[in-house]
Amino acid sequence: MVVAAREQEAPTRKRRRIQVAGAQVAGHRRPSSGAAKTIAATVTALVMADTMAITLALPSLSHDPITRTLPVTVVSMLTTVNLAAVAALLATAGRLADLLGRRAVLAAGLTLFAAGAAALVVGPLWPVVLAGRLVQGVGAALMLPSALGLLLGHVRDGHRRAAVALWGSATGIGGLAMHGLGGLVLDEHGWRALFVPIGVSAIALLLLVGVLPPSPAAQRVLPDLLGMLALVAAIAALMLIIFYNGTWGWSSPATLAAAAVTVGGFWLAVARSRSHPGGAVDPALWRCPGFIWGLLTSLLYGVLAFPGLLLAPLVLHERGMSVAEAGLALAPLSATLIVSSLLASRLTRRIGTSGSMYAGAYLSAAGFLVVFATPHAPWGSLAGLFVLGAGLGLVSTTASIAGTVKVDPARYAAAVGAITTGRMLGGAVGPAIAMAYLSSTAQRPDAGYRDILVGCVALTLLLAACALVRGLRHRAGTRLGASPAAATPTAGSATASAEDVARLREVLQRQRARLEAIAQAAEDELAALTRPAPVRTPARATYPTLSAPVSPREGSV
Repeated sequence: MVVAAREQEAPTRKRRRIQVAGAQVAGHRRPSSGAAKTIAATVTALVMADTMAITLALPSLSHDPITRTLPVTVVSMLTTVNLAAVAALLATAGRLADLLGRRAVLAAGLTLFAAGAAALVVGPLWPVVLAGRLVQGVGAALMLPSALGLLLGHVRDGHRRAAVALWGSATGIGGLAMHGLGGLVLDEHGWRALFVPIGVSAIALLLLVGVLPPSPAAQRVLPDLLGMLALVAAIAALMLIIFYNGTWGWSSPATLAAAAVTVGGFWLAVARSRSHPGGAVDPALWRCPGFIWGLLTSLLYGVLAFPGLLLAPLVLHERGMSVAEAGLALAPLSATLIVSSLLASRLTRRIGTSGSMYAGAYLSAAGFLVVFATPHAPWGSLAGLFVLGAGLGLVSTTASIAGTVKVDPARYAAAVGAITTGRMLGGAVGPAIAMAYLSSTAQRPDAGYRDILVGCVALTLLLAACALVRGLRHRAGTRLGASPAAATPTAGSATASAEDVARLREVLQRQRARLEAIAQAAEDELAALTRPAPVRTPARATYPTLSAPVSPREGSV
């Protein structure tokens, strides 16, 4: 009975120990994620506000003493060098954050970003202002992937979608703040005042980063600096081709040289990554489920969203609105984008990333159509902006969720950097195509804006069709293959880190060894108790009878 009681008690003890071990391993205590959420959201809002600030400041630079004599193409380099630096360094910055530590890379990015903002505020000469804008781009590239990678490393496995949604909604917060207040600050204090709160906020975040525990390097290998420099040069050359194709010409020596740098840089980076563990391109990242889908949709989002967002202020300015009035007119789009980004995490959990992407693309197409159909109706345009903001928020956040939710924790920052790079490249290609179209047709932005909206509608419908096909194929594969529960991993099991899995495996192996020993001992004791006892028969002894005569030979010894 004692053995039977132990045998009945063993599975109970096993379940309790495994539950405790699993809770300690899969959901081990991490540092509080409050500071990480604040830092990641503020970093994203800060970068978005900085991008909107230079867009608002460009018209005012024509009256500034240091830029009054410069041509428009030279002044526009404030935007070009910043976007080129961000796009060129994002993927490399994410890889460096995973290899060297995300907190250290984030601190370096905030330092550079604050220094660049200070150069814009007090720079007395044009080269100083341009250099400050370039330094800001380098800092922003270091900040974005390391901040979200740091956040994903601090939240629990089941909360990663919500963390990415918070990061995406912060983009709308930065745009809303600059739309609502940037024009007023510009009118009252000049364009330099726009970068004062940006620099102060960067310094405050730098102090707050010290509250976080150190984030050790995930893979503990030295980065391939030559391969990373080749990748940076390739993306920077590609951005220059996109920005200056109308000025250089496709057959000019500058374009051909930039194309050679692009091809050669990509080839060298990929070739060195095959043999170097710290290469610029991580091959394992491209094999993660959903990463390529998130990258492609992020690229397409940049192509379809940025032309409308960048040309809208120009159109409103041509219609007689001031900078402040144009910012307030576009504020509903940013406000709706915040709400839809926060709802994207729940929507992707319910209907998947394909369904959420389809819904976002459908709403975006509807918003573009409403704006197209009501060019001079204020209420119609307002409704279109609300619908468009909801759609764009779903598309951008779903793309980030799809590309990061199933990535190994050691590659969070690299995944964020690659996906954001795709978005930046799309954001450069889209406006370049729009401006090339306006130049070829000799139209003003106000006249050709509706044609660009038609192109945006076509791209959103293409994105919706791709999402629909992907969702149907996934559903068909689930029906033909395993059950949905087996085909769709849970949020806690699919994203467990390698360290957590190793600990849990070790605990389970020890428990299995103990239970096997107990089971073997129980089987031996049970066999001993149930084995039939041998019948012991007394040995027969022959004794001489009293009546029988005893011979002397038998009785002798």
